[in-house]
Amino acid sequence: MLLVDSDVDALGALASALRARGLTVANANGAFEAVEQAFKRRPDVVLATRAIDEDSALADAFAAVPDLADTPILFLVDGAEGELGPDDVLRGDVDHIVSRITEASPRGSKPTVLQETRGDLEQVPLVDLLQLLAMNRRSGVLGITTPAGAGELRLSAGEVIDAVYRRLEGEKALYRLLGERDGQFAFSPGEPTSVRRIIAPTSRLLMEALRQVDEVQRRRSELAPAGEAYLVTEPSSDELDLSPLQGHEAFGVGPAAGDVAAADDAGAPTSVPDVTAALLPTGAARGSMPPPPTLRAAEPAASMLAVTRYPTTPPPASLGEPAERARVAEKITALLQMPHNLDELLDEIGAPDLMILEVLMELTGAGKIRRISLADLTTPFAPPEHFPVLRSLVTRLARPGFTPPPHVVVAASARRMTTLSHAVRRIADAVVPAEPPPRAPLPRPLGVIRLGDGVELALVGLPTDEGFSPTWPLALHGAAAVVRLGDAGKEALAAHCEALELLLIDAEAMMGPLDLASPGQITLLVRAALEAAAGV
Repeated sequence: MLLVDSDVDALGALASALRARGLTVANANGAFEAVEQAFKRRPDVVLATRAIDEDSALADAFAAVPDLADTPILFLVDGAEGELGPDDVLRGDVDHIVSRITEASPRGSKPTVLQETRGDLEQVPLVDLLQLLAMNRRSGVLGITTPAGAGELRLSAGEVIDAVYRRLEGEKALYRLLGERDGQFAFSPGEPTSVRRIIAPTSRLLMEALRQVDEVQRRRSELAPAGEAYLVTEPSSDELDLSPLQGHEAFGVGPAAGDVAAADDAGAPTSVPDVTAALLPTGAARGSMPPPPTLRAAEPAASMLAVTRYPTTPPPASLGEPAERARVAEKITALLQMPHNLDELLDEIGAPDLMILEVLMELTGAGKIRRISLADLTTPFAPPEHFPVLRSLVTRLARPGFTPPPHVVVAASARRMTTLSHAVRRIADAVVPAEPPPRAPLPRPLGVIRLGDGVELALVGLPTDEGFSPTWPLALHGAAAVVRLGDAGKEALAAHCEALELLLIDAEAMMGPLDLASPGQITLLVRAALEAAAGV
């Protein structure tokens, strides 16, 4: 465009403002110079002050040159000059000037559409940026790059119609982006082609986001102040319960449920266990074998996890209907069969982050879900100074005629085997199979513990579904020991071990109540079983 003004200061200020909007601006300070510049540059639009066009001098000058006769001319006026004519624009309203220039330009592509605006979220918060784009009814794609990942907001006439952020979509992605304070943005004008997944007005979404973002941060700091993970509380039965809040008063779907009692599969008391009975081979008389020592005594406190409880009363402004919150509770319970931290949990479930955190708090308060500290997420198999002794024990367990490495069988219900498998994966010295476990309750490798100097110990899982008992010898033959969790297998497993002359160890009787999700407790159990099998 060509800007014509005899006031050099005013001309320079307006030219700078128009260039910042993406326009290419040439300057002239009179009618004669304007015609000369226009003939050289062929502008799409001429913007001049009314004083320059006194007695139509500028319009007549352009009309006298055939190549310039059709050039649109707009006139700058001050607000005090009366009503605006059809070709007048207010000097102080730069956005309106740009809009009128765009409309008057004969080009099919508008100057502002071709430009990209960039900035930093620390200087221009995303909420302020969206309000500005909405006020000016901008269409385009707002790309956002944060330390956590990249996302996009797609706008049509100032309204956000879709959002993506990492693996998230729709309103959930929008709220997550609005919570980001660090990153860069780039706005590319143009009509977006994506499907509209966000229907609510942007003004309402921004107001709700201001509430939710702060509340989410507060809830996160309460639930996981040190980045802890969460896991389903070990049930008193082996039946998988994916409806943990059925009948929970907090969700308005029935009477309040009582607290869930923590118990093992056999309902064993928490008194000091009879270690001697735990280590007796099947069919052996009491007192025929002395109780071997274990390494557990050196670190009893480190293996136990505390259950954190929260108030069960939901906040006054809880999100979602009771049925929707119950569905979220089912998804949380299903996912937390294995430990997840809050980021993983929030990304896996499509509900609003605030609703997920509210439901998680209520599940935790009801004793359905428990928190796991970072120290319990991974653990070495043993302290370094214990490895020479462990290598010696494993070497003594090698049985003639069986391919190494020696193996210990852990028998558990199919329900508990899933938790056990995940705990073994979090033992630092374990190498676990890459292929997924079979869907049927068949014997399966849990992992191989590497003890150094070429010595290894295999762990084999035995789901104790008696319908598949003919497959049990596949795991039992050549085992150094069989560790039974709870009453898994009952008489059938005892009969198999007696026939094969295998040592059958009752885990809870030897160790007390076990947390199968804790890799630290699994390592203690396996090490104690090694000592028992080696007769230490």
